[in-house]
Amino acid sequence: MGTNTMLWPILLILSLLALQTAVCEESGPVIVEEPDNRVDFSNSTGANIHCSVRGHPKPTVVWVKADDGTAIGDVPGLRKVLSNGTLMFPPFRAEDYRQEVHAQVYRCQATNPHGTVHSRDVHVRAVVPQLYSAEVLTEYVIRGNSVILKCNIPSFVADFVSVQAWVADDGTIIYPSHNYDGKYLVLPSGELHIRSVSSEDGFKSYKCRTVHRLTQETRLSATAGRLVISAPFSSESPKVAEDARGNILIKRSGTGFALTCRVQGFP
Repeated sequence: MGTNTMLWPILLILSLLALQTAVCEESGPVIVEEPDNRVDFSNSTGANIHCSVRGHPKPTVVWVKADDGTAIGDVPGLRKVLSNGTLMFPPFRAEDYRQEVHAQVYRCQATNPHGTVHSRDVHVRAVVPQLYSAEVLTEYVIRGNSVILKCNIPSFVADFVSVQAWVADDGTIIYPSHNYDGKYLVLPSGELHIRSVSSEDGFKSYKCRTVHRLTQETRLSATAGRLVISAPFSSESPKVAEDARGNILIKRSGTGFALTCRVQGFP
C-alpha cells in the first residue's frame, strides 16, 4: 500500500474537522443592543435609534413596521435608515410632521443564512411644541392644618411637562427634596405641600415653574395660587377634601408617587 493511499483517510478526517470547525464558527443573528421600547423626541432635536447586532455571516439589518412587518425606507428630510442599523429622525419643521412616520411602531430585524430575529417594539412619537398655560388655584384651609397647592397642567402636554419648582412672590424658590419635616415639600406629583398653615401664609402667593422634558423649556404658571385661611371658632370634625374622595391613581412603573390624606379639622 502506497504512502498516498495511507494519507487519504487522514486527509479526509482533517477535512471533515476543518469543515465542522467552519460550520461551528457560524452563528445566527443576535441583537446585542436593544432599542428602547418608547422613544419620544422634539421636532427641534430629532432622534437616533440604535440597533446593534452580531452573527456570522454578518447579518443584514432592516427596520420594519411592527403591525405588518413591512420594511421601511428613507423619507427625505424626515427618516433615514443607516447602513449600521441606526434609524435616524432628523429635526423637522412643524408643518412637515407626518403621522405615519412620526407616530409609528417599529422593529429592528436582523437576518443571515441561519435565521431572522426581531427587536422589541419601538413606539416612536415626535412632538411639536404647543403653547400651554399652567394654572394654580386658590385653596381654602383652616389655620394650623396642612394644605396642598396643585399645578394644573393641560392634558395635551401632561405627558411631557412636569413641575420643576415652586416660586413664591417674595422670590423664594422651592425645589423637590427629601426634607419631609420642613414647612414646604414638593411631592413627586409636583404638588406643593404646606405644613401648619399660619395667618402669615395668607399674604403669600405661589406659582409653579414647569419644564418640558423634550425641549427643556421652562415657564411659570399663568396664575398664582393663594391661601384663604379661616380661624377655627369651634371644634370641627375631620373632613376629607371633596376632590380627594374615591380617586384612583394610575402611575407608570418605575416612577415615584405620594399618597396624600387631605383632611382638615380642629383640633
